[in-house]
Formats: sequence, C-alpha cells, structure tokens
Amino acid sequence: MNSEIRLPAAEKMPVGSSHFFPWLLFFLSPCKKTFITFFSFRVVRYTILSLLPLMMGLIINGFEDGWAFNDPDRLIVMIGGFLALYGAALASIVLFIYEARAEDKTVRALTLFSVGHMNALPLTWHEAQGSGSKLQRIMQARNSLKQLFSIYKWSLVPFIGSGFAITISILMMDAPAFFGLLFIGFVLSFFVCAWWAAKPLPALHNKHNAVLERLMAGVYEFVSAVRTVKAFHLGDYIGREARRYEHEGHGAMNRVLKAGYVKWVMLNLVGFFWMAVFIIACTMGVYQHWLSAGAFATIFFLANTLWNRLEEMVYLQDQFMEFRNGFMRLTETLKEPPVTYDIAPLHDLPVDWKKIAFHNVDFAYSGAGEGAPPALHDISLEIGRGEKLALIGRSGAGKSTLIKLLMKQVIPSAGTISLDDVNLNSVPSAQWLGKIGFVPQDVELFNMSIRDNILMDRIGDDLEDAYTQALKHAALDQLIASLPEGDATMVGERGIKLSGGQRQRLGIARALVRQADLVIFDEATASLDSMSEQIIQNALMTGFTGRSMLIIAHRLSTVRFADRIVVLEEGRVVEQGSFDDLIKRGGKFAAMWALQSSGFVDEDAAKETVERA
Repeated sequence: MNSEIRLPAAEKMPVGSSHFFPWLLFFLSPCKKTFITFFSFRVVRYTILSLLPLMMGLIINGFEDGWAFNDPDRLIVMIGGFLALYGAALASIVLFIYEARAEDKTVRALTLFSVGHMNALPLTWHEAQGSGSKLQRIMQARNSLKQLFSIYKWSLVPFIGSGFAITISILMMDAPAFFGLLFIGFVLSFFVCAWWAAKPLPALHNKHNAVLERLMAGVYEFVSAVRTVKAFHLGDYIGREARRYEHEGHGAMNRVLKAGYVKWVMLNLVGFFWMAVFIIACTMGVYQHWLSAGAFATIFFLANTLWNRLEEMVYLQDQFMEFRNGFMRLTETLKEPPVTYDIAPLHDLPVDWKKIAFHNVDFAYSGAGEGAPPALHDISLEIGRGEKLALIGRSGAGKSTLIKLLMKQVIPSAGTISLDDVNLNSVPSAQWLGKIGFVPQDVELFNMSIRDNILMDRIGDDLEDAYTQALKHAALDQLIASLPEGDATMVGERGIKLSGGQRQRLGIARALVRQADLVIFDEATASLDSMSEQIIQNALMTGFTGRSMLIIAHRLSTVRFADRIVVLEEGRVVEQGSFDDLIKRGGKFAAMWALQSSGFVDEDAAKETVERA
C-alpha cells in the first residue's frame, strides 16, 4: 500500500478566489483520479440501489397483466437477476476502502500544507495572531473537510443516483412524460425554498465560528500559562471569561437555530404539496386507464424516496454551510503571502566567512505611523568571526530589531548586511540559519524528552560527542543523572516541569549542539538567579570558544567578558568599545554601569542620569 502523502502544488493555490469549490479542488488535486473513479462508481451503485421501486412496479404489472402466472420462469429470472445486481451493488462497498484512504491522505495533506504555509509566513503575522486561533483554524478545516466528504458520499451521490433511477423508471414503466416534469418541479421548488430560507445562514455561521476562535484562543492562552493561573488563583476569572465567550457563542447559535427551523416549516409544506400532487395524478391515471397499477406504485414510492433524499440534502445543506465556512476560514490564512527574504541571485554561504557587516542599515516597522522614527537608523557595524559582541541599550533602543535582521526575519528598509562580500539576503536562509544558535530569554521547549528538545532537527545525526559536551558545558549532566529516566525525561508543555534556569540551560545546550558559526543570546540571563547566571556565564566562556557571539543584555555584569560592547539608543549606535574603554570614556555606558553597580531603584532618576551622560 502506498502511504505517501502528496501535497497539492503551492503554485496552483487559488489565492485570488473566495469561492469554495476552487479551494476544494485544489486540495483534492493529488488524488483526483481516485475521486473521479469512485464518484462514477458510486453514482452507478446508488442508481442500482434506487431501482427497487421500479422492480416492484414491474412485478405488480406482471401479476396485473397475467404473464407472471403464465410464464413464472420469466418472473424468476427477472427477480433473480435484479437481486444479483442489487446484491453486487451492496457488496461493492468493500472496494471503497481505496477511496477512504485517498480521503484520509487529503485531510492529512491539508494539515501538512497549512502548517507548512503558516511556517513560511513572516514573524510579524505570527505575532499578530493568537496561537489558539491558528490551531483552531487548522483543526476546524480538517474536521470540516472530513464532514464534507461524508455529505458527498452519503447524501449528494445517492441523490444523483435517485435522479437517474427516476428517469429510468419513467421510461421503463411507459408513464406519461409530464411525470418527469413533476419530479423536476418537486426538486427545483424544494431547493429554491431551501436556498431562499438559508441565505442568512453563512453570515450567522461565520459569526459563530469567529466566537469559537476567540474562545479557543483564550482557552489555549489560559492552559499554556497554567503557572500564572495557579500562582494568582485565576480560576474564577477564567471561569467568568469562558462563560462570557460561551454566552456569545450560545447567542450566535440561537440565531442559526431560529433561521433553520423557519426553513424546515416551509420545506415540510412544500413536500406535502408535491406528495398530494403525485397521489392525485396517479389516482386519476389509474381510474382513467392511462396509468398501470405498477406505474402508480413505482411513481409513488419514487416520490416518497425523493422527498427523503431532498430532506437529507437540505438537512445536510445546513451542515454544508457550517463546514464550508470552517473550511474557508483556513483559506483566509492561506491567502496570506509567504515571505522569503532570499533575494536572487542566490549565493552559497561562505564556508569560512571572516566578518558580518552592517552597511548604513535602516529599518522601520510597517504600521508604525507616519512620522514615527525608524527602529534602526544608519547602522554601520562589523562582527568579526570568533568575536564576542554585546548589544546594550534601554528597551526600544533597537537591539531585538537588529537581531531580527541578522536572523533574516525582516529585511533592511535601506542599506545591506553582508557576509564578507556576499549580501546576507542572497544567502539561502536554510544555509544561514543552520549556522546560527539562538538562546532567547524565554526558551521555547516542546513536550518531548530532554534529549529530543536539545537535538531537535539534529536527531539522527552522529552528534553523540557534541551532545555529551553540550550537556557538560550547560551544566545539565548532573541534573540528568539525578532523574530516574535521565535525558528521556519528558519536560511537559513549554517545559513546565523545569525551572527557569534549567530551561535556559537546555536552550544553551541546544545552541551548543548545533555547532553554529554565530550564537545569539537575547537576554538569556535576565530572569535568572545569581547561581544560574554564573553557570550560564561559564557556559558562554567555555562552550562557545572560537564562535562568534552576539549578546543582548540589560544586566551589564554579564557582558564584562565581551570583546566589544555596542551601545544603542533610539535606533542608533552611540558608543562602542571594550568594557574598560567605555568605563574610562564616562559616556552612556559608564552612566548605565554606575546606576546598576550603585543599586539605583528610582527609574526617573536613572533615566535622567543616563541622558545627562
């Protein structure tokens, strides 16, 4: 069995369409031959299964005309042949396992494609979205596609089969052609009423799904922040918020239910009207001898079957609208254009690059407002290979923006960043980011083992020696030795089972294992106790020898060992030099050091002192 999951071609994604069917066909495209084959197969199957009223009518006519008594063999052959065909149609369901496998692959392909697309969206998009909302869109679309498959298989195709069976029955029973027009009128009037009554439903479902997304986003945030919830005893608050969201959802669903019940009252009256028309017409036909008793039975049972099929179709129309809406909400995300900061012509990463250079780099965030100052302005800076460079500055000075530029999460508004003579944005991101180790203030851990959290994408590589050294330098070897399951210990969601210092050390070990050319520490010791800070400083000194390091820190004691310190203010470089040189100059850095070393706690006084420097 071929279990490979093929994804639809991204370049064929119908980003310009807001309609359901182009998007559905896009996701069906990898298995389209299978779906076309089994669609045809299903139509034939349900046409045969819907011919039972015709068979009953032919038997009744046989007894009425007398040939069933005079030629019983003919009756036996007719009944036996039909039963064999009917039984084969029923048994054929075993073949639909291949269709079910194609459906499962399509649902999984939707999930994988959506996750991959989200991964390619810029960091700014992710920062504006709630994690719970993003998860809800994918899971809702996945569930919606499964339900749409169910509607297609068990309602739409049987309805089409019934249509063919009605046509065949009218022709074989030699019934007047106007009965065909009555069936057409029945179908059209039923669907027109259903469409008219259901017009407000898409907007109502959309509002309901939007409320569900907000609820899921809130639940996800509350669950993921369980430490804060427990620490501040926020159970009652969360309960109130959940009830508020659920109340909004209940109100939205009530409007959906009200519209639905009004629709069903209308459709029941339409169905009753047409059943009365069929009974009256058939009765008149039998009395006036232009319709046989068998034709009467066939038409009546077909009309009743059609009514049931129509009710199924309309019942599932409501669900179709709901599931279509859930499916289409994901397409709003898929329409967001992926961003690549790889600018052609591409050049391979220089293996032994000597320096990273910022050349008159400016950067301004979109949406910052007209007249707002840029986050970075005229930055010219070099980082030598093997150099330990520290970035210092107050919040908002531009430190994190500079890191984002260096990690190709955004690109300069002006100026360039180069590796030797190669523009960084011409180096494939996969090559460059594979040579970067990043340790943020809040290390992101996954609900996996300690070992898997450290190795991550390096799992399977021959890195046992590097892994062992990483544990040693990050002071994790003793911790792991004390755990019953060692490095197979699960850390819990977002590392909840570990302390802040332990999570930070895992982040350092992860960076060490990558054997990166450049290691970036973004406030890696800001929230740690003095002992954990000392452990991490030792790791910086011993574990990353020979590698370029870029360190962002507010706690200035952590950067005394840096080869060079760069001071940023309002997006500009205002000072740079070694720790001792900057202290001697008596400028901004010296003032900041004086504040911290003397234990300033008055923020306004501290700010005034630094500004005077």
